[in-house]
Amino acid sequence: MKVLFSTWKDKVVDNRGISESERASASNVKLPLEFRNGQKVSGFMGWAGFVLLDEKADVVEMAYHYTKALQKSSCGRCFPCRAGTKVMEDILARIVGGQGSQTDLDALADLCDSISQNSKCGIGQMGPVAVAHSLEHFGDDYQAYIEGTKKAPGHNYPYKMTAPCTSACPTGMDIPQYIEYIKDADFAGSLANIREASPMASTLGRACFHPCENNCRRDNVDRSLSICKLKRAAWDWEDQHAAQKPINPNKHTREEKVAVIGGGPSGLSCAYYLALQGFRPTVFEKLPLAGGASFTGIPQYRIPKEIQAREIAYLEDVGVEIKCGVEFGKDETFKSLREDGYKAFYLATGGDLSKNARVAGEKEGYEGFYGGIQILKEVVYKTMPNSPVKGNKLPKPKTVLVIGGGNTAMDCVRTFIRLGCKDVSIVYRRTEKELPADPHEIHEAKEEGVQFKFLLAPTKIVAKDGKVTGLECQKMELGEPDDSGRRRPKAIEGSEHVIECDMIIAAIGQDCDIGYLEEEPDIKKTSWNTIVTDDDTMQTDIPDIFAGGDVQTGPLTLVDSVGQAKRAAQSIGQHLRGEPVGISDEQIMEKVIKGIGAYDRAEIVAEPDGWDRKPMRTCGMDLQKTSFTEVELGYSQEEAMEEASRCMRCYIVGMACVPGDGK
Repeated sequence: MKVLFSTWKDKVVDNRGISESERASASNVKLPLEFRNGQKVSGFMGWAGFVLLDEKADVVEMAYHYTKALQKSSCGRCFPCRAGTKVMEDILARIVGGQGSQTDLDALADLCDSISQNSKCGIGQMGPVAVAHSLEHFGDDYQAYIEGTKKAPGHNYPYKMTAPCTSACPTGMDIPQYIEYIKDADFAGSLANIREASPMASTLGRACFHPCENNCRRDNVDRSLSICKLKRAAWDWEDQHAAQKPINPNKHTREEKVAVIGGGPSGLSCAYYLALQGFRPTVFEKLPLAGGASFTGIPQYRIPKEIQAREIAYLEDVGVEIKCGVEFGKDETFKSLREDGYKAFYLATGGDLSKNARVAGEKEGYEGFYGGIQILKEVVYKTMPNSPVKGNKLPKPKTVLVIGGGNTAMDCVRTFIRLGCKDVSIVYRRTEKELPADPHEIHEAKEEGVQFKFLLAPTKIVAKDGKVTGLECQKMELGEPDDSGRRRPKAIEGSEHVIECDMIIAAIGQDCDIGYLEEEPDIKKTSWNTIVTDDDTMQTDIPDIFAGGDVQTGPLTLVDSVGQAKRAAQSIGQHLRGEPVGISDEQIMEKVIKGIGAYDRAEIVAEPDGWDRKPMRTCGMDLQKTSFTEVELGYSQEEAMEEASRCMRCYIVGMACVPGDGK
């Protein structure tokens, strides 16, 4: 983007005195031109330097407010940052107030260097960089303040403290903080911190695909922290000890009732945050048990259902009512619930329909052909202890082919290994490089004996006497990349052949069933049959109806769904209290920092390496291949503390300059 001046990541772009049309671009930074409602962004100051977009930005005033933000964000655990940023703030206050001196400038430069060199976390290590850059490149502006020829314009300076891992987490979880608690053996404090961002520490600690770990600066040193499994460690500690669970001091302090439609991760999380605000949320779930996709779609060996039930019970303790076996649109409707006093709705019905595989014969009702979501649900209900669902025994095929390469496909193949099937394969039309599943899941599937058949596209289900006998496939080759960046597969003519099997599972994605919206035709839908909402507030065109999770975006990860639920609960609370529905300046800054990118994979981090990531113990391959015993056994307290000690506390602060006149 074109800038007036930038020092971002030590790349100086100086366009002072150059007309706007002829300015060079700063290719390594991207900022929004607008903050909110027409308010212009004139600059940004953060962990890797500063950027000025126009002449309205005042570097000295920015440096003062940025240093104030550093001081407020300092954890106080180390003296250089705690005391040093306060001294910096005081010096800059004198300078901005017209009472500074050259001695102050010299002291400020020395402080920037000393704090950066001697602090123990990112606030102190990286925070002073931008101020040092401002002294180096805008010394005349500082002199003008000292001489009294320049005064502060009084702009607005919204800021956000985050970390690369936190910025990547859809819930905004304060990851370095909960890890620090574990390092200090305060597992209860860690879990309390986690619950500020998500009520599902156990589920996410077992099945989250951890975008945070892909943005961990420790990976620039050796290997990223086991952030996901440390979250589980905090929950396991409470579950395994006679610990007093937190109470909700606001439980049912308000009369407003909210209907949450769907008892999956998104619906349950939204209900949790509504309960914390004092509202009376009721979750309506059509299945006999709550939990949604995380319960019926994730096998027992990844999330034991008895553990998940205890996690859900905690939500009831804080004020969430759960009604199962209630199908929205049939047993209850918008009209019936409004008549019953419900003042708002959160639609979180998920994507519980398997996508069509688009192969000949899939709609013929052949015995042995299943959708991935369908068969996983059957297996969960028929293998869990004290299942509420009775029925026929599970099929026991000899040869299983699973179409697809995502996480649902991996769950399917690993499930049928455990059911005793000796010949289980993935059929995927691209190569292993393009597999979208989590690498850990792919590795585990291979270890358990799953075969992978790449560059094959299914074309027809072969059957005899109404039963599956094989899958006709066509060989493929990879062409140019498509919109997803993956190379597009092309069919090789004349390469059709049949692979014999007695079960085929289509696990290529999920669709949403939103037929209940016929009652509210003014709610917009996309061509993908998902619900249109405001992306920030999750509010639909009907003011009292909100939506999130799979039903709003299509298939999401668990943590994405939880993040949307948290945002929706905030918006619903604003709506019910009669406040404007919208996001805060701090939340806007979250988006700004995400756009810039809080993590730099190319950064050289000056930290001693060789501190290996702590592996997690497993149940052993014999049990892993023959039972639904949980594979990963969790960290011991000592192991969790050791792994937590690898965290470098990479906190950063980002601050925008928004001119006071809003233009």
